[in-house]
Amino acid sequence: MKVIRSLVSLTIATALAVPALAQQKPTPGGSGPVTYKCVDGRGKIYYSDQFTPDCGQTQEMNRQGRILKKHETAKPAADGTGGAKDSAERQRRDRALMSTYTSEEEIDLARDRSLMIPLQAVKTVENRLDKANSQLFDLKSQADRLAGKQKAIPPNLLEEIDGKQKEVSALEAELQQKKSYADSVRARYEGDKLRYRELNTASK
Repeated sequence: MKVIRSLVSLTIATALAVPALAQQKPTPGGSGPVTYKCVDGRGKIYYSDQFTPDCGQTQEMNRQGRILKKHETAKPAADGTGGAKDSAERQRRDRALMSTYTSEEEIDLARDRSLMIPLQAVKTVENRLDKANSQLFDLKSQADRLAGKQKAIPPNLLEEIDGKQKEVSALEAELQQKKSYADSVRARYEGDKLRYRELNTASK
């Protein structure tokens, strides 16, 4: 029975430690958010919050648009037509960007509006996860008390613990998905803002 008690206590400690570790998400380089500006082999430009190894040329930029690091892995285009098409598409996107916004502040406002629903979804899942973790802790505490009294743990309690652990794992995966989507929205608008700044600077 002492072995059962030790195992249950270890399981409880692990359940408490996992959520805390999940929240400790390091920032790239420890210096705050980084945006990656990618120029592929055909001259197409796009932005992301993730480094893309297949990108031809990549620049790491901070929130102020300052270049932190450059990566050069450029490859020639497969033919002579793709570059012209990509250049035309880039110009079209640039015109759309400049006609949509008149300042960087407008881009920030558009970003905040687009983030309202994703962030609410994150908050909803966080609340559900907190509740599930609390219920799991209570169930494991019941098992621990029984083990401490050298009593057998009922099968239905073990089943409840197993079911709640699966629920917690599913919610953690869902939370990560929601946060990743919100991060992608931020990165998209951050990329638009950096490109807007570049275009404004070039026109002066």
